[in-house]
Amino acid sequence: MTESDHPRVTLGGEPLRLEQVALVARDPRVEVVLHPAAIRRIEAAHAQVQGIAERYRREFESYHGRTVAAPPTQEYGVTTGFGEFKSIPVPPAELEELQANLLLSHAVGTGANANPEDPAGYYPADVVRATLLLRLSSFVLGHSGIGMEMVEAVRAMLNRGIVPRVPLHGSVGSSGDLCPLAHLFVVLLGEGSYYRVRELADIASGSCGQLPVRDPALELVEDLGLKPPRPSFKEGLALINGATVSAALLALATADAIVTVNTADVAAALSLEAACGCARALDSKVHRVRGQRGQQDVAANLRMLLDESQLIDGAGEVQDPYSLRAAPVIHGASRDAIAYASMVVEREINAVTDNPLFFPDEDPEARWDHQFSANWPVGYQGDQRASYSAANFHGQPVALAADFLAIALAELASVAERRTQLLLDRHHNRNLPANLIARRGVNSGLMVTQYCAAGLVSENKILAHPASVDSIPTAANHEDHNSMATVAGRKVRSVLANTQAVLAIELLVATQAVDWRAGMGYSAAGSDASPVGVAGKVALELRMDPELEAEAFAASTQPQRRTEIAARLGRGTRAAYLAVRSVAEPIVADRPADGDLRRVRRLVESGLLVSAVEGSLETRLQPLARLTELPAGGATRIETTRIETTRIERRIRRP
Repeated sequence: MTESDHPRVTLGGEPLRLEQVALVARDPRVEVVLHPAAIRRIEAAHAQVQGIAERYRREFESYHGRTVAAPPTQEYGVTTGFGEFKSIPVPPAELEELQANLLLSHAVGTGANANPEDPAGYYPADVVRATLLLRLSSFVLGHSGIGMEMVEAVRAMLNRGIVPRVPLHGSVGSSGDLCPLAHLFVVLLGEGSYYRVRELADIASGSCGQLPVRDPALELVEDLGLKPPRPSFKEGLALINGATVSAALLALATADAIVTVNTADVAAALSLEAACGCARALDSKVHRVRGQRGQQDVAANLRMLLDESQLIDGAGEVQDPYSLRAAPVIHGASRDAIAYASMVVEREINAVTDNPLFFPDEDPEARWDHQFSANWPVGYQGDQRASYSAANFHGQPVALAADFLAIALAELASVAERRTQLLLDRHHNRNLPANLIARRGVNSGLMVTQYCAAGLVSENKILAHPASVDSIPTAANHEDHNSMATVAGRKVRSVLANTQAVLAIELLVATQAVDWRAGMGYSAAGSDASPVGVAGKVALELRMDPELEAEAFAASTQPQRRTEIAARLGRGTRAAYLAVRSVAEPIVADRPADGDLRRVRRLVESGLLVSAVEGSLETRLQPLARLTELPAGGATRIETTRIETTRIERRIRRP
């Protein structure tokens, strides 16, 4: 890719999209530019703030020179202290020192341990870059009062790969993410530390912790390409007074969850096929009468993935266990929850969440939209409406959405672990070997993959406890309800990672089960004691001779046989099977499988598994339903698209 080919993301024109946040966060080659309209808005609001500061200076001098009796007019965040000190006026000569001190005093975060060099104590590079982008996205709407010089410095941090080291702990998700944002921007004052990412691999490989740490007091001017400005009137507050770290955590988790929910459908389809499960539970009529959009979409995905399968309905059973039969219902509920989180975060990444806010295009003499406009304390000239002090910085919407997303992802892992156990358990896997291995007893096979999944699922149950129901007051009880949105955001990323690992385990196990089912020809009907047909008799003979069975399995799963095995699968699941087998060999005899699991997990995390599957289909898997506002009123609706199902339902092979 040449420099001219690098993609650009423009802020301040069209709304910022979730996929753009993930792109900028994870690829430092992407250039962020500002729309001309955004520059005009920023300059107008900044001029209003400068006017407030200049008026305050004149009034302050007149009052202290005893030429006027009225004290100077106060504007919170511009001429006063913050939080507990909200009513304390600051002399004009100290207003800019006030903004710098805000960054310095609030940079008090802590990491996972006392070692300042341990990268585990800091937010990953993609979270820091997403946070920088979202602060910029807020500034370009022109209500923060920040100046273009500071905006350009923040933009340069993104475009030149400056990643400040931001400790994980310190925010309660209200009054903005004050502590982590202070660490993010205190480097502009020559404090803290940072490293610099320049290539996609710096972030994609997770190697940022090994990049050399830079000293902002010595190296920032050269790395940034400009002299960092000191924060002017209200700018320190504008930099840190937003729920932006929380929103960045939710945005990246949601972007990954959208891929993960389709991965879960692929894994479920492969498990259903390995178990020779029933297709009748996927019929569109069944799901249409319940009316849940996510459920209908999952059922449609499973029908697409299993189209042309020769294994479906091979067990001759009336019903499958819930982990197979109810997969559309369970996955669908999670899909709808992810759609809710997506709606919340798409609003948040296009929101202004600091305080106070400025509306320079509004007539300052216009009436308030309520009858309480005269209810102002001494020293505030409320009728001029220069600034609006409210609470957009409170992270409650983000916290609730992150908690809901964590629950939805935890459920995907929970049901995936049950399907994994089903395929490994000889009492439930429909005539497959115990733990999917030959020479059982000598070999343990894939037994402990389920242990690993069980541990991850159990951890998710703890992490899914909502952070948003907790609150600890701060600021001398002035800030008496806090959202804990950053805690919720960190937790959901942990749940997401655990869920991706559990799905990788299911894919690994389901692929091994397919090798036994399709490669060895082990029928799902009957049992060891009562074989069905020629294949069943051969299977019984093999099982009576462990060495012969092991040799047969090794021969049947050779690379040259994989196309033949895949041909018995559905159009989507055959691509999933081949993708897994491209990075993980069959387990013929016991060996460490952690490397296999890591490689399959990379397919899951990167989205390459879903891409491979969609490349084999005539259409993509169902996109996430988008929740949008109705043109009038506050209700929500779901944008629906017609799902073509009849052809695929007809082509799923029946015995």
